[in-house]
Amino acid sequence: MTQRKILLTALAILLYGMLTACAGAPLPPADNGASRAMAVPQDDGMLAQRLRQSLNDRGWSLIEYDADALNRNRGYGGLAGQAKYRLTLSSDRIGNCRGGTPSFLYNIAVIENATGHVDLALTGANCLDTTVTRFEAGLDRRELVVPTVGAGG
Repeated sequence: MTQRKILLTALAILLYGMLTACAGAPLPPADNGASRAMAVPQDDGMLAQRLRQSLNDRGWSLIEYDADALNRNRGYGGLAGQAKYRLTLSSDRIGNCRGGTPSFLYNIAVIENATGHVDLALTGANCLDTTVTRFEAGLDRRELVVPTVGAGG
């Protein structure tokens, strides 16, 4: 065998080994965008609008859902294919704070659709701005952030 054939054979074996290693490596799970989406209830209330705006400002893609229909059908698994989390909200306006800002009695939760795990739960009675600030602080504390799309290698 000539020196050149030995070198080409060694290079072919090396490349074959590298390609085999890459082919055997598990692929990262496909991201259809659900990890960056949060389902939010169809609610035109002032508190719901502010929470949606806060999520939108933080980069979440929002998908509206009918809370009553979802509860009746228990379609959480199907919703998980569209959005990793869902926001649940019940609120009643109970008056005004100083300066005329509305105040609410509320229950807010952020739930992982696939598992049903409650990642954030807030209950209270506060002014609108205080409630939104508490919600945002809870998202930060629980590290509920929009995942960045990593570059493949």
